[in-house]
Amino acid sequence: MNYKTLSLCLSLACSLFALVAQAEDAAPVEEKVIPTEISEPPYEVGEQVTESGYYIKRGEDETQINFRIVGNKLRVYWIDTDGLIAEPEAAVGTVRFTGSVRGRPYHRLNKLSDDAGLGAAGVVPPPHIFNVTLVIENPEDPKDLAQYSFRYVATMDQETDPSAATEKAAKSKY
Repeated sequence: MNYKTLSLCLSLACSLFALVAQAEDAAPVEEKVIPTEISEPPYEVGEQVTESGYYIKRGEDETQINFRIVGNKLRVYWIDTDGLIAEPEAAVGTVRFTGSVRGRPYHRLNKLSDDAGLGAAGVVPPPHIFNVTLVIENPEDPKDLAQYSFRYVATMDQETDPSAATEKAAKSKY
């Protein structure tokens, strides 16, 4: 090996060492802290909530849409992969009930004052048993609508602690 090649290799090795040292000095990546306590309504972004209502599963890495009735009022939240409330992906939506409906069959959803989700001002009298058509408007293109249809039953109003359900499932496996 000649002197020029040796010098070039040494220079590259020093550059690589400096790059690695610089990367180690860079700001450390913050770990996401998942709250352990279940929050009470009104919810905020980043809080963990009880499992309640109907969950619309979307793509693998996408948020889920949670349709629930809290205190006889309609609420729609986006739930991230960690089970925490995520930023709402829309500002407007509509809900139409079909079947044997007491009260109004149509509700307009708008952003909640705390910006954690969508909600309707009207009261939904119990029993909460109906077919639901949920339409969510894309904020970037109002003509692009996502529509979901499902059956909502009164048992979906019951709240369950997601960590207790996970523990129960783990115990039942053994």
